[in-house]
Amino acid sequence: MKHLKSTKTIITVFSITFAALMLLAVSTNSEFKKLKCKTEVVYQTAIPKQGDSYETALEKANLLDLMKHYGVPGISFAIIKDGKLEWSKGYGHLQKGKEVEVNEETMFSVGSVSKVGAAVVILKLVSEGKLDLDTNVNNYLRSWKIEDNNYTLKKPVTLRTIMSHTSGLTVHGFADYLPHERLPTTVEILEGKYPAKNGPVYVNFPVGSRYRYSGGGTTVEQLLIEDVTKLTFHKATKDLLFTPLKMNRSSYQNPLPEDFGNIAKAHNSNGNVVALPRGYQAMPEAAASGLWTTPKDFSKLMIMLMNSYDGLNETFLPRQLVNDMMTKVEPSNYGLGPRIDKRDEFISFSHNGANDSYRADFTGFLYSKNGVIIFTNGRRGLDLIDEIKPILTKVLNTK
Repeated sequence: MKHLKSTKTIITVFSITFAALMLLAVSTNSEFKKLKCKTEVVYQTAIPKQGDSYETALEKANLLDLMKHYGVPGISFAIIKDGKLEWSKGYGHLQKGKEVEVNEETMFSVGSVSKVGAAVVILKLVSEGKLDLDTNVNNYLRSWKIEDNNYTLKKPVTLRTIMSHTSGLTVHGFADYLPHERLPTTVEILEGKYPAKNGPVYVNFPVGSRYRYSGGGTTVEQLLIEDVTKLTFHKATKDLLFTPLKMNRSSYQNPLPEDFGNIAKAHNSNGNVVALPRGYQAMPEAAASGLWTTPKDFSKLMIMLMNSYDGLNETFLPRQLVNDMMTKVEPSNYGLGPRIDKRDEFISFSHNGANDSYRADFTGFLYSKNGVIIFTNGRRGLDLIDEIKPILTKVLNTK
């Protein structure tokens, strides 16, 4: 009996110890998930309920804590519902340690989202009969030409191939310029000559044969617009895009003049302000990465595209051109500017942007005419956007 009692005691002690170890393991694993899988944990604990406002959903997601965690001082949103701006708001500050708060009029650098604005300007010139999407772009260029080689002689570079990233043109992206640095001209960028920080732009694989993202190609668009309109790029885009769409808080001018005011300042991955004393960089490769705008302003461009796509309002662009824009150019997943995702009859167009100290993202849904736009002023902004965008999309789709 003593032996049986002893055995029971051992089993009991073992069971208690095992249970304690399992509890510790679960606890440790839970902490690990919080550290390593923050998006999953936040989203699971902050699933919006029917009727939640966007503000309530962001509060439940602990937006301000997430901004601090990712070193992003400022963030701004716009939501499009049924083809109309439903909500826009800014959170945080223009600059870490300063009291001025972000609002819906705060301008952000939006990186490669710029390419979509440039594409709309190209399509506007096409609609006016000044450009053709399938003509050799060298026919329009005056200040510089794409150097011909075996690839271009077999098939020329066109705007359709450039805008869909199937042109074979080099240079993926560009570094930003600090306040004390001299800015290159568009031709110097394309030639890869000082003070440009990139190599030369040229074709190095068969035109139209495959997809390769090219900011260099978008810079060819920039020069083409300058040569055809005989205006600077920022003046041409103001006349052709921003003024007609009443995008009063948008500009491709670089560096952005400080008298615009209410400009979100640049922050590094630690959330510290950089590019002093001005507080933000310049992007002379403006068509590729130099747009300054607000989510509220950019929603006007998206709404125009949504309405033109269905032929509801073709005042700015004709339906056929916007349908071309929203159609993948094989073998790319891009149309004429934005990335295109199609599932059955549901089509979305999107783009994100990543300059040195800013991150931006937008998605528009053509079938529902809904959209989400998020801009940030920190290098880790896309991490933050990945946390928040599914939550806002959930609220949007349950309204």
